[in-house]
This record gives sequence, structure tokens and C-alpha cells, in this order.
Amino acid sequence: METAESAPLSTKTKVLYGMGAFGYGSVGQTLGSFLMFFGTGILGIPGALMGLAIALSTVWDATTDPFVGYFSDRTKSRRFGKRHGFLLVGCLGVAAFNLVLWTISPTLPLWTKFSLILGVLLILETFNTTYSTPYQALGLDLSKNYQDRTAVQGYRTTFSFMALLVPSVLMSIFLAPGRYGDIWSSSQGYVHIALVTSTLCVICGLIAFVGTYKHRPVNIAVQEKSSSRSIFSDFFSVFRQKNVSRLIVGYAISLSAGAFITTLGLHIFTYTFLFSTLEIPFIMLSLILGIILGQPIWYFFSRRTDKVNALLTALGVVLMGMVFFSIILAVRNEINPAFLLPIVCITIFVCGLGTGCLYSLPMSMFADCVEIEKQRTGVDKTAISAGFLTFCMKISNAFIMFLIGVTLDLIGFRGNLATQSMSVQNWLGWVLIIGVVTSCTIAMFVYKGYSYNRKDFED
Repeated sequence: METAESAPLSTKTKVLYGMGAFGYGSVGQTLGSFLMFFGTGILGIPGALMGLAIALSTVWDATTDPFVGYFSDRTKSRRFGKRHGFLLVGCLGVAAFNLVLWTISPTLPLWTKFSLILGVLLILETFNTTYSTPYQALGLDLSKNYQDRTAVQGYRTTFSFMALLVPSVLMSIFLAPGRYGDIWSSSQGYVHIALVTSTLCVICGLIAFVGTYKHRPVNIAVQEKSSSRSIFSDFFSVFRQKNVSRLIVGYAISLSAGAFITTLGLHIFTYTFLFSTLEIPFIMLSLILGIILGQPIWYFFSRRTDKVNALLTALGVVLMGMVFFSIILAVRNEINPAFLLPIVCITIFVCGLGTGCLYSLPMSMFADCVEIEKQRTGVDKTAISAGFLTFCMKISNAFIMFLIGVTLDLIGFRGNLATQSMSVQNWLGWVLIIGVVTSCTIAMFVYKGYSYNRKDFED
């Protein structure tokens, strides 16, 4: 019999919570889509240095996740609860330093630009952690039953990937062909984009704050004294659980595929397929439509076959999409230009159907494991567990970003050239395909060892 505690959340609450991912996701997607291009093509920073700056900031972001999670779990405030104070400070900080980042002048000396990029990124990622880790933990707190956890994470994933369209739409508005005549005026377009995304970050952060306020988890229990030693002991206690460790490793590896797609996507569609800034948003829209339509599909699929089976099937769909994409890449010059964009959009739509599941279902499965541990021990480690999950994911992402930056240099990519050589054009596409296929294949083997099913949680 369903209790009040385990009753599903209202759709309104799920939507308001999910909108919190749209705001800071708009900033994150802008960084993921444009930062490497902005640094190499606009500011003139070598790819290896940009890859290093992004990797170092991502490692810092990952390192702070468990600590923010630890203190969020132990925060005692009846006004803001354990999560909402962090949400408020985090979204304001992300919005402010996002603006600062894109105002760096391309006329500054190289090492000054590199130092500014690195310093601002470190501060920006600190505020990003302050928001994102408690926000993810709030989603785990809100959902109280096995199926509702999947639904809550589905809403979060949908809004998160809707944010992927934001930089593409803004690119067509502020970076349209002929709008900017030189490097300096082109950089101003990125400032305008930052103004919009920072505004969205604040508005959506406040909506999530207010919309979930009545559900804020309040910590009234006496907590043990905080220390760095207990934080790391918590990490090893979390990681020693077989199913949890498989989820953490699988999540980190599978999301490497997303890093390849979002980081290299603009390069590939601009230089390899020669699409304009007015055409690229259609590709991103296809990806987002696939992700959004995929959420209810995977939700009902997981209800019929269980979550891990749905997750493995989704990875197979992404691999199938990469097979189609590799064929298009190989014969793109033989395809009628009028048909090339629709064919690419259909292929990316298929990839989107599978990709969205990689973000929502593992988090739902992780919430299941956290809930079992909370029931078993009576200790709430929701945020610190989510922090360690994102820690491993971001460390993996940092490595991938650095690898991509070095690879751009190795294949001969030059950001100051409007047209790349045919060799560079081809390699941009194959690096993406190899990265996605490798990530998804390894993740499938890791996830296959996950042994929990619906009956375990019902028991």
C-alpha cells in the first residue's frame, strides 16, 4: 500500500525542479559548445593550452563536488534546508562569472589570456559545484519510490538537454554570417550570448528554488564533526558497494561520449560538413527532440524490462547512430547538398534517443542505491554520494577535454583558418566517432555487472 512518503510527486513539482537544470545547463552547454572554439579561434590560444585550462578547471570542479555534498548533507537551516541555500548562492555566482569569462579581450598577450581563462574558470566551476551537487541531491530527496525516481530524473534530463539548443539558437542570432567583420566584434557576440545565458541561469535557479521550497529537506539530526578524513572514508564506503561502484564508473565512461559530441560538434558541423550558423541549430534541435522524446520511451521501457536493460539498449541505439554517422562522413561529398542536412539531422535524432537515457537512468539507479543505504544505516549521505558520482564523471571529462585539445593540435587544426584541409576535416569526424564508440562499448560491459532489479527495492 502506498504511503504519503512514497506517493509520487506532482507533475508541477517535477517541472519546476527540472527547470533548475535548464538555467545552469544553458551556461554549461555554452561553455561545452563554444569555449574551445572561442579560445582557439577568437582568442588565438593554442589547442593544448585551452585543453589544459579546461581540464584543470574540470578537475577542480570534480574535487569540490564531494566537499560541497558533504557540507550540504550536514547543513542545518530551517529557512533554507540542506539544499536551497546552496542553490541560491550557486546560481548567482555562475551567472556573474559566466559574464566575466566571455569579456576577455583577444588583444591581450597570450599568457595573460590563458591566465584569465584559467582563473575565471576555476571560480566559475566552484559556483557551479555549489549549485549542481545540492541540486542533484535535491532530486534524489524529492523522489521517494522506485519508478518516481526515473520520472524525476527524466524531467531533469529533458530540461538539461533543452539547454543544449540555447547556444545554437543564440549563435544564429548573435554570430550570424556577415554580422561581425573582425575578431574583436565577433567576440562581442559571445558577450551577448553570455548575457542571455546568465539571465536564464538566475531566473530558472529561482524558479527551482521557489517551486521546491515546501519540499526542502531539513536536517534536524545531530551530525558528527566534519573532517576531511571522514569525507574520504565516506567515499571509500560508497565505492566499496559493488553496484554503486559500477554505476559510478559506467556513468563516467558513458558520459565521455557526450563530451566528444558537445565539444567537437561545432568544429565538425562547421569545418567538416560546412554547415552555416543558420543550419547548425537544426542539427541541435534534432538531438534535443530525440532526447526529449526518448525520456518517456525509456521510462516505459524500464517499467517493462527494468532499468539496467533499458540502459544497455540505449547504449546500443547510440552505437547504431554512430554507424550511420560514419557512413555519412565517408560519403558526404557524394551526397546532394540539399539532402545532406536532413540526413544528418535524422542520424543525430537517433543518437539523441539513446543519449538522453545515459543521463537520466543511471541517476535514477544511483538514487535507488542511495535510498537503500539510507534505510540500512539511518545516515543521510545523499549529497556526498552524488558528489562522488559527479567527481568521477568530471575527472573522466577533464581527461577527455585535454585529449581533445591535444588531438586538435595533432591533426593540424588551425582556428585562424576559415577552411581546414581535407585531412583535418576527416579526422575531426573520425575522432568523434572513435571516442563515442569506445565510450559506449566499455560502458556496456561495466553496466552489465549491475545486479539490482525492481524486486530488490520493493523488498
